[in-house]
Amino acid sequence: MKRPISNTRLLLAPIVAAAFTVTAHAAAPGITGPSFNLTAQPAYISQPDGQMVYSWGYGCNGSPAGYAPAAVKTPFCTTMQVPGPTLIVTEGQAVTVTLTNGLPSAAGNTSILFPGFNVTATGGVVGLLTNEAAPGGTVTYTFTPSSPGTRAYYSGTQSDLQVEMGLYGAIIVLPASVPTSCTSGLAAANRAVEMHWGESDFRLAAAAYDHPKSCYDREYLFQFSEMDPKIHSQALAQVKATTGCSAGTPGCSLEVATEPYHPAYFMINGRSMPDDMDPNYAVQYPHQPYNGNPHMHPGEQVLLRIIGQGRWQHPFHEHGNHVRILGRDGNLILSQTDPTNLAGPLMFTTTTTPGLAMDGIF
Repeated sequence: MKRPISNTRLLLAPIVAAAFTVTAHAAAPGITGPSFNLTAQPAYISQPDGQMVYSWGYGCNGSPAGYAPAAVKTPFCTTMQVPGPTLIVTEGQAVTVTLTNGLPSAAGNTSILFPGFNVTATGGVVGLLTNEAAPGGTVTYTFTPSSPGTRAYYSGTQSDLQVEMGLYGAIIVLPASVPTSCTSGLAAANRAVEMHWGESDFRLAAAAYDHPKSCYDREYLFQFSEMDPKIHSQALAQVKATTGCSAGTPGCSLEVATEPYHPAYFMINGRSMPDDMDPNYAVQYPHQPYNGNPHMHPGEQVLLRIIGQGRWQHPFHEHGNHVRILGRDGNLILSQTDPTNLAGPLMFTTTTTPGLAMDGIF
């Protein structure tokens, strides 16, 4: 079989496709809080070569509090998904995430890390990095985001295996106050163009940060990852071999080798090219609801939320323009001599370093 080509360099094709597609819904869909009930559980996700790959992912435990943006009409998060549901919260508002461990018993405990937040974990059992949910058990995490921006969340338990299996997602923190300049001038003119074409809800807020130069017209979330199917098949074989075992007893724990690492699929938001060009919530991807297909008009300021969720670095080349970086991991980049000005670099290729999240204007 020929090695699939990484789709992390192919932004041009989705942009060109915009000219031929009249239905495109918003860009950074997710579920709203401030309380979230998630379950880690197994399922099979599809790849464009026809393979169904055994994976683990986070899904909603019951109906979520709400969906965002308003254009979302199709309920999703009814089961596990890869990546996990995007959690949309507001700066300064307390957030509660309750995790239930629905993984096979042989997988052992699981957890969620929220890097960049001061998290209080209650319940569960004490783990190496945070409290963990034992098989069938729960654990609760609480925190208050102190700044806007895009960040990752992912498993903090046996991460070399659990993150590879699909236990990762994004959290978007919206600013508590939006600068008035982001609702007038060029921003208002661009919104008028969108309304002319019957488009709406292409953004969660009018600004990415509490700063007048972080205004934007549309936004898209790109989570880059890769997958080694051999690791997934090993996990499945061991899960089947330990069916009926009690967690923690000898011979009932997974011992999956995660090295050497040979990924064969390269994904944006859990889909490989060309599946990432299909619409959000397409029925053929019940566990991969998010696409990677941006749509925009000339002159618009497009907010790109970019996260490296895998183990490899993926150069993300945005054809035709530079991206002005606003912040990394929720940290706005300001000038040391003039705090009224942003100081993020202009990048012709945004390098998706594993674990790093960035916000930039295209």
